[in-house]
Amino acid sequence: MGFRFVPNSVSYETVNRLNNYADILLYTSTLVTIAISFLGYYELIPDLKNLLIGLNILFICIFVYLDNRANYIFTKAEMRRRLDWLDNSFQTNFSGKKSKDYFTNDHLSPGLYKLAVNCFENSFHTQFIISKMLPKLITQTIIIVLVFIISAYIGNREIIRMFFELSLPAILIQKLIKALYFSTRMADVQDHFKSLFNDLLKINFDDKTAESLRDILEYETALSWASTPLDSKIFWKHKVKLAQDWEELKQEYNIKAL
Repeated sequence: MGFRFVPNSVSYETVNRLNNYADILLYTSTLVTIAISFLGYYELIPDLKNLLIGLNILFICIFVYLDNRANYIFTKAEMRRRLDWLDNSFQTNFSGKKSKDYFTNDHLSPGLYKLAVNCFENSFHTQFIISKMLPKLITQTIIIVLVFIISAYIGNREIIRMFFELSLPAILIQKLIKALYFSTRMADVQDHFKSLFNDLLKINFDDKTAESLRDILEYETALSWASTPLDSKIFWKHKVKLAQDWEELKQEYNIKAL
């Protein structure tokens, strides 16, 4: 395999780094919350408790900043990814720097058909990765939400503390709900693409232009709505299997140059 170049990789790496920092703050804040609740319940070291409350509020504010910053950079990177996707599909140069060895369909002629195949491949990878991310997200959200709710209940006289602490599980619940809907939408997109390329076994692509555009737009709309960075570790862990499964799909649907 040759050198793999992805113009947006630096932005995605930045997003992953910011999300890792946010995760560290999330777990740190959870541990501090437990410590605050312990000190408050047993009425131990009031000065230390007040110091930890201040630190925890600071951690939560930084977490919210990092989360929003990561989302902003991710949105900008996705805009550039779409340009690169169009460049690969139509042999244009909207992005200025094209990716290399990122898409695996260079045997296809430039055009709308190649655009649809590239989108089919993208949705295949996306649906696989988000489905693998869900168990961790569900477990993480349930545990941390329970910790913060119990903590807020124990310290129910501290209104400011409750406000900041409850904002964190609210953000996590929102992220989990988005991820669940995103996974469902990706599964639907995959089904639509499979139906499209099943029809193309017998029907000319020109007769399915509207359907292909519908599926492409549905995929991109779902990505924009969710704004959920995919876990790159899952991709690299299953990269070989994903490549093999995609090649098998191309054979099943007879995806080849028109």
